[in-house]
Amino acid sequence: MAARRAATLACSLLLLSAALLRRGCRARFAAEPDAEHDEEEAEVFPESPVQRPTVLVAVLARNAAHALPHFLGCLERLDYPKSRMAIWVATDHNVDNTTEILREWLKNVQQFYHYVEWRPMEEPE
Repeated sequence: MAARRAATLACSLLLLSAALLRRGCRARFAAEPDAEHDEEEAEVFPESPVQRPTVLVAVLARNAAHALPHFLGCLERLDYPKSRMAIWVATDHNVDNTTEILREWLKNVQQFYHYVEWRPMEEPE
């Protein structure tokens, strides 16, 4: 029962994150993330009341090493200021290298995002 509730909550978080991002941004298919765009927006709207909202992106991954490079690349290419995005990443019970991929990715990109939380677990609480 608790596992089903957790799965329902995880799906709800992912759907909410996707809906918020879909309304506020569009995907960009560039080879590299656009850090200049983020800086330009910060200069134009330093403390504007019309500034884009901070959104939370929840990444819940288990044995997803095969899909993570594509997914994380898409996340990096979103046309939304990284300074207005919070990333929450959780993973557990992996038999592939999902944990290592996520840890390395977060180490490389965490300075660009508003907030990053990393929750790896080998065993659930």
